[in-house]
Amino acid sequence: MINPDNKTNLLNEVKLTNYTNLIENNPCHIATINKDNTPNLSVASDIKVLDDETILISNNEMIHTPDNIVFNNNVVLTSFSDKWAGLRLTGQATYHTQGDYFDICNKYFNNETATPKGAIIVKVKKLEGIA
Repeated sequence: MINPDNKTNLLNEVKLTNYTNLIENNPCHIATINKDNTPNLSVASDIKVLDDETILISNNEMIHTPDNIVFNNNVVLTSFSDKWAGLRLTGQATYHTQGDYFDICNKYFNNETATPKGAIIVKVKKLEGIA
């Protein structure tokens, strides 16, 4: 379904894994909100698509995002190619500082330039293409 007002294409029948390259190889932004109703936007560069509804984000430097997710787990992610074609993903997030998700985060993103402090898991509920 195309929304002509903002050129958003609902991709409900499309698999998230079809967009792995776009999501994993371009910076993403994650938007959260804090308990004072103040929005927060962070850049997320270490990302892995785990399956058709789950994204893992490594928290290497985010300050407010973990607390915001604990307070209100609703998040929005965006990712764009260098040609400005992109995605908006809406879902619920959880924050992990130990366990399987944190172990996966350390496996893929612990290197000389990054040390994960936590793993953000986003369960994607809505996927939109942005033209």
